[in-house]
Amino acid sequence: MFTILPLLFGTASAEGLSATQTSYIGANMLEGELDITFGVASPVDPANNPNSYSYFVGNTLYVGNEDDDGNSVDAMVEFFWFQSSIDRGSDFYVGIIKARSTPAMGEELYVSDWNDWETHPVLSVEALSNDTRGAFRWDWSVPFESYGIDAYGQIQVGHQVGFGATAQGSAMTHGELPEGTNINGIPVAASGDIQAKGFIGSDYKIQTQYDITLYEWDVYVNGRGDMMAWDTYLNLNARSDQSAYHEYFLIVQVEEGETFKIDELNVLGNFNGSWYNPFGNSEVGVTLADLEISPPFYQAPEEEEEEEWTWEPSYEPSYEPASEPSEEVVEEEEPENNPEGDPGFGEEVDLPELGSNNESTEPVVSGCATTNGMGSTGVALFFASLLIGARRRKNS
Repeated sequence: MFTILPLLFGTASAEGLSATQTSYIGANMLEGELDITFGVASPVDPANNPNSYSYFVGNTLYVGNEDDDGNSVDAMVEFFWFQSSIDRGSDFYVGIIKARSTPAMGEELYVSDWNDWETHPVLSVEALSNDTRGAFRWDWSVPFESYGIDAYGQIQVGHQVGFGATAQGSAMTHGELPEGTNINGIPVAASGDIQAKGFIGSDYKIQTQYDITLYEWDVYVNGRGDMMAWDTYLNLNARSDQSAYHEYFLIVQVEEGETFKIDELNVLGNFNGSWYNPFGNSEVGVTLADLEISPPFYQAPEEEEEEEWTWEPSYEPSYEPASEPSEEVVEEEEPENNPEGDPGFGEEVDLPELGSNNESTEPVVSGCATTNGMGSTGVALFFASLLIGARRRKNS
């Protein structure tokens, strides 16, 4: 459930009306053919006007019909979902219905005349339901009261609706009006409210703005828990050759998490009879049956299988892994600078005793390097003794 904490609160007003738009904050747009489905779409008068159509483009539902003369009625429908506010314990669906009736070239919208026995709406939208899981909130559906405009020109109209734990309401506003315009019999000129109820927070709301180019009309509203109906009547011929356009906010309150079925959603318009039937009228429309509205479809994300974690070094070692030790004995090579047979290599050599009784055994200081502890005098005596021994052996 949403935790709704609007930052700003205020009464609904026409402040900020600048461009036509439809936007939403804090609501979920329902998905066509998944959250929104319908049974069948059929023409209101199938014998005379069988050219009805109905299809989704993304999340927008397009419906309409056209007669043989080219008069047409068209509507675009989108649904939103507000999750339950804390204090009401229920969810809300908001349907925005944008409807238009357009006369063909040379044809006119239906205008009451002196020879008419009854009047017919130029544009009519009607929702019917017997679903006891919910009901139409006629007090928040916009417009929620009948109203009329007694001048013709062009103005901008805005609708807003919002549901929060502390701010709930709806409003219908208007921009600058042509001079001499009356709304519900009251002259107005500046921008302001047509209908306003409650408070609308800056968050969690849906709003729309659009231009109206058809005036001197009356809109009659009839709302109950099982029905919402809007009928627009044209009272002046000045704009009868132009389209009649209006937007409606259909609010449905349902039990938490429940779906809601609208048994019929009717959109129709009436046009003046052709030249060969000046006393009649042509009614063109379409009926959408078994319109089912569901909360947003939620699909839990698939659980990913956990993979066994193995450590891998982020670099390649510059050495080869150690192998098993070899049993072969590696013989050390003999140094080349010590050939075999050289005295002192690998064996001890007996040197003759140096000096005699008459010679001093004190070492002689010399600047030359010593070899095995012998100075230069010792070396000379060594070679002299060798020479004397050789001569004795020769003489003997």
